Amino acid sequence: MKLTFNPASPIVSEDINAQYADAFVELIEKVISSSSSSAASPGNFLSNLNISEGSLSFAAAVCGAIGVAIHAGAWSEFFTNLSVMKDNVADPTEFWDAFNFWIFFAVGHPLLQPILWISDVLHGSPGPMVFDLVPASFLLANIMFIGLTAFSKEFRNALNVAALSAFLTYVGAGLDGQGGLGDFNLQLNDSYKGQIVKGCPAYEDVRQPSMDNFDLDKYQGVWYEQKFHDWTQFKEVYDTTLDIKLTADRQGWIDDFGVKGPAPDSAKLSWDKSPVANGAHYFLFGRVDKNDPPGVLREKGFGVGKLH
Repeated sequence: MKLTFNPASPIVSEDINAQYADAFVELIEKVISSSSSSAASPGNFLSNLNISEGSLSFAAAVCGAIGVAIHAGAWSEFFTNLSVMKDNVADPTEFWDAFNFWIFFAVGHPLLQPILWISDVLHGSPGPMVFDLVPASFLLANIMFIGLTAFSKEFRNALNVAALSAFLTYVGAGLDGQGGLGDFNLQLNDSYKGQIVKGCPAYEDVRQPSMDNFDLDKYQGVWYEQKFHDWTQFKEVYDTTLDIKLTADRQGWIDDFGVKGPAPDSAKLSWDKSPVANGAHYFLFGRVDKNDPPGVLREKGFGVGKLH
């Protein structure tokens, strides 16, 4: 098996990394020492602005409650569908495998958004470069943010509440299919031939006559993703391929899942500077169960199992 690794470009030397780290620590120490000697300490910064204790956290909580309430119907439908799905699955392991798979993507999408945003801010920030790594304005903004977070309990609490609120609102929008998140469809219901399906449809419901003479050897080769519609995909990536090779006994296969990211539309200023701009590879492993009907393939990856 041939494996390739595409590192980030350009490579930064260890000496440059060490110089940057030392300078960064020294700069933080100077900021802390100068701030502690001043009359208006960072810990009292918000109180100096006449912001009452707990008001920021309360405001963040109210915004979060509104966000959850807007998608309350979708949340209710989700938990109802989840209950029905659990009752209809004979093996609890299969239910939890499917639910863990849902959690992986439900959490992954919201986490990617701030990462991509910060990346674009980094590469779009003005000012001279510090050690040819980051703009001075971006570094200064980070120091101010770290200082405010470190010394202001009120700000930390409000930030935690705001982050949780944003996460629940974003997932709620995915359950509703709203806010431009049509490809972030997290609802367990799906439509097949005009009927609503709870969770994944059964194989018998979607089986085609062409499966009668299914030839596993023809499953080998490189497959290119053309389109997707559900929550099991990431809209932030592109150029997705599957390179499938059967094992020697023809009872299993290795699936080299290749992907590039982020997509140019997701991070206009930084997409070509990503560590995986040249591609990343994840390996999935499949097997053939003789008790399954022709065309059913079992595959494991990302910590869960799934059927094809």
